[in-house]
Amino acid sequence: MLNKNNYMKNKELVFVLLTLVIFSVSIISAAGVSTPYWSTNPLKLGPGESLIITLGLQNMVGSDDITLRANITNGNEIARIIDTNTDYFVPLGSDNVTVNIEVNIPENAEPERTYNVQVSFVQIGSEGGGGFFTLASAFTQNIPVLVVGEPTESAVYQPVQPVQKQTNLLWIALAVIVLGIIVVALMIRRRGK
Repeated sequence: MLNKNNYMKNKELVFVLLTLVIFSVSIISAAGVSTPYWSTNPLKLGPGESLIITLGLQNMVGSDDITLRANITNGNEIARIIDTNTDYFVPLGSDNVTVNIEVNIPENAEPERTYNVQVSFVQIGSEGGGGFFTLASAFTQNIPVLVVGEPTESAVYQPVQPVQKQTNLLWIALAVIVLGIIVVALMIRRRGK
């Protein structure tokens, strides 16, 4: 008889837990952040270089718009959020709200050193939200930054060096002179006949 009571209590416990899970599904939100950098694909910058990177916030599942507050919790020595307001309104169904972060590598940084920039996002409640308690989501995004001694992403966008332009102009000028000499030689040859 004792085993039958334990079985009934376990059955009631499973029922209660299952009911709680079903009712909690309606309050789940799927807020997230996307980044082009991760552990096997770090941001690569050389000493003294800087770059503005963009993170994308999204709110694809749930039933409400959300507001997320961004804060750099690790890597403040090289990174800062450059947006004037660090509270980001993310409407339901959106995946294009951006967070702009400037990363500056010190001039004296050693090559092969990896910095770990960590950005935290905490959901902040709306004013006048009803209910006895409010569930808020929070998550962090890690951005590894590798210091390298070779040309990096920011070097790709630098203007063409003037020396190359001068070299190209020199070749064009030489081609025009040679072409001019050929034309003059042909004209002299025709007059001689």
